[in-house]
Amino acid sequence: MKRWLSLLALLLTSACGGVPRSDVSLCGSGGRLRVGLVGAEEGQLESAAGVLADREQFRLRELLTVASRCEVQLEPVVSPEQARLRLKNGGWDLAFLPPGLTAYALEQNGGYGLVRQLGRRGNSKSQLLVKASRGLTSRADLRGQRLGLLPRGALSGFYLPLFNLHGLRFSEVHYALSYARLREMLHDDKVDVIAWDGAIPHGMDGFEVLHEDSHLIPLGALALSQPLLQADHQPFLRQLDENVTQLPRSLGYASGVLPEPYALKELRAIVAAVEGWSLPQGGQAYTVYGAKSATIAGQGGNR
Repeated sequence: MKRWLSLLALLLTSACGGVPRSDVSLCGSGGRLRVGLVGAEEGQLESAAGVLADREQFRLRELLTVASRCEVQLEPVVSPEQARLRLKNGGWDLAFLPPGLTAYALEQNGGYGLVRQLGRRGNSKSQLLVKASRGLTSRADLRGQRLGLLPRGALSGFYLPLFNLHGLRFSEVHYALSYARLREMLHDDKVDVIAWDGAIPHGMDGFEVLHEDSHLIPLGALALSQPLLQADHQPFLRQLDENVTQLPRSLGYASGVLPEPYALKELRAIVAAVEGWSLPQGGQAYTVYGAKSATIAGQGGNR
């Protein structure tokens, strides 16, 4: 009852000039809007409950309901692998995505398009982190070691590390949902090298960066499914743009700002290439190997 009273208040406010309403609905199948909420950053959370606080989810759902004039089904997801499968299967009509999943969404045979930029500019780069005491000084030294990654779907925590480790064989590959957990695994000697985001201080004495990828990690994006893109979606976006203060600040929604396609071009090629490889299973040995496109053939490797 409280939800509908609050929603009614928001609708009345919009009718009285607070939140301008559109007479155009933007719904998926069955008159519903299926919304994936992953957020703008990768590897920061351990559970879906941390994606947005309940109150923020409530406000976001209400705004999306008013803007779309549909029943909104909001699905917070912390695992990039789970989110990747949703995108692959067309399970979302709209999604708030971090960089890796943004690039992945664009590779789904035109199934999704990017309509707004998410996140805040930082100096994020994909790194490989090791213990200095192990004497590992080059990527070639990692042969036969144990590797820690974020789940499939993460850019700095999965796709770029594998791309930069092409040709190496690891005795084991292990996964964690967050960089904090990967750091613990390295500290406790459960793995020998981990993927890391260079914008995050690791805060551990005795850790060092073995390799840093040259690509600056782009920002995330708000993605719409192809049916929504083909519909009149501009009134919906205008509602979000004009009421950006009602959106959770952590999403970093940039009113009126389109994502930068050039920044994603090469990374899309890397994501597509790695997706075409045989990929590692948790706890098992793995050789990083697969074909590379002509765009990226001269990069990566284990030098």
